[in-house]
Amino acid sequence: MTRIAKILAVFVATTSLAFAGFAVVTTFGGPDWRAMTQAPYFQHYNFTAGTAPDYIWTATRVSDGAQVASSKRLPEVLVKVMDDILARQQAELGVLNDREPQLKARVETLTKAKAADEQALAAYETVQRDRLAATRKKNEEVASQVIAATNEAQRIEDLIALRRDDVMALRQQTEELKTDQFRLQEVRKNLENLLNQLQGVRQRADLRLQGLQQQVP
Repeated sequence: MTRIAKILAVFVATTSLAFAGFAVVTTFGGPDWRAMTQAPYFQHYNFTAGTAPDYIWTATRVSDGAQVASSKRLPEVLVKVMDDILARQQAELGVLNDREPQLKARVETLTKAKAADEQALAAYETVQRDRLAATRKKNEEVASQVIAATNEAQRIEDLIALRRDDVMALRQQTEELKTDQFRLQEVRKNLENLLNQLQGVRQRADLRLQGLQQQVP
């Protein structure tokens, strides 16, 4: 028996005990029948008192408005309503018992589907965790490469700055060499002029010597 069926069985037993109490009160006491129609187990029924001269009591269901009992004596109406309550509960219990195999099969199907889903979810989680670990590793490698590239770029910038200083020094030396070369060219011109002057003096001296040699007898 399923849990729902057990619950309904307990409810039926409780209702039966209530009915037994109702019967005991009916037999040995003089209850307030009108007040009893307001009891919780009659909440799904409407009780209506007829008018004179018959004063017929009727009971109808709230759910569908169907008449359940009709009598001049209210206790008889209450008994028939209790019978209707028990009959309806027994019918609901029978329906549930008939549906129990289907419900069990449905539960087994859902349980198997849940197990398959959990297995697939676990596999998917494993794949995603592996992808996440690979991504983290790749990010760490990229970060290391970025740091290495940054250090290399800084080294190159430092080398460029050093070479820039060397270029400036070489440029200054080049300018100085150009100045010296210009000075040397001026000195060379002066020396060439002086050499030409010396050659002219030598030519004149040679001519004078030749003239003196001719004058000597």
